[in-house]
Amino acid sequence: MKRPKNPLLASKKSKKYIIYTIVVVILFAIACLNGQISLTQQPLPEGQIALSDAEFQVHVIDVEQADSILVIADGEAMLIDAAESKSAQTILDYLEAQDVQNLKYAVATHMHNDHIGGYAKVFAGIKAKTVLEPIYADKLVPTTRTYEKYLDGIDVTGAKLRTPKAGTTYQLGGATITVLGPVSKNADDLNNTSLVLRVDYDGVSCLFTGDMEKPEEEEILASGADLDVDFLKVGHHGARTSSSDAFLAAVTPRYAAISCGKDNDYGHPTPEALKRLGAYTDDILITMNDGNLVFCYDKDTKTCSYRGDKT
Repeated sequence: MKRPKNPLLASKKSKKYIIYTIVVVILFAIACLNGQISLTQQPLPEGQIALSDAEFQVHVIDVEQADSILVIADGEAMLIDAAESKSAQTILDYLEAQDVQNLKYAVATHMHNDHIGGYAKVFAGIKAKTVLEPIYADKLVPTTRTYEKYLDGIDVTGAKLRTPKAGTTYQLGGATITVLGPVSKNADDLNNTSLVLRVDYDGVSCLFTGDMEKPEEEEILASGADLDVDFLKVGHHGARTSSSDAFLAAVTPRYAAISCGKDNDYGHPTPEALKRLGAYTDDILITMNDGNLVFCYDKDTKTCSYRGDKT
């Protein structure tokens, strides 16, 4: 026959267990604060990216068959392109989620609708200090209503408009932005007028190429510009006419980001471009598959991280 349980003893055991649990939790918390225990972060729900404390961040926003990229350095922000008009609210919501209050720079890499179309609405929702756009021949000046709205948007936000030459530099927090192209204004189409920017931060480097194709790649290569970087925003949505062998041999990217939409009419990204990129990195993320893409650099740990919010 089982001996009857002593209620008093059971109560004492329960109290001891509670005290033991509290002690363990406190010791665990102290160990975490001292860096003795490494916590594994749970995967984020689809469609979300946690705000990062990393001093340097690149966000390739999922805006379908278009471009919009947010760069943050030490709390200062630069927006590179604003996709089409239909994506303007997506961009504004994303900026708000990253606690971006204003833009030090807003960049229009070139004057195609899928790069400047959202700027009129974006400028109505957030202030920009300086707008950067490329130099290009008078024959390529757009006559579209989208271009007119873009210019009107610059007036609304009160930004200074600058058309920098290759070699011009700007500061974004502790990051240095160097204009690499266009080298000249003799391009025959707007893609090859793309404003090409190199951004360097504490030894980490990024290259933003707009819709630059092989002719502009060759001009920049001939200029002797330093193209060797860690992160590459792949030119022209992964078109076969961009990311040439010679160009990638100079860039040697460790991370590559492609912005394009599902079932697009252009077949982007093309197998040819992916094959050439694959010779340098396996870390090729594509917005149509991986959602919003985030590349972060933590200055304290000297480490990079790269992910999409659907991966």
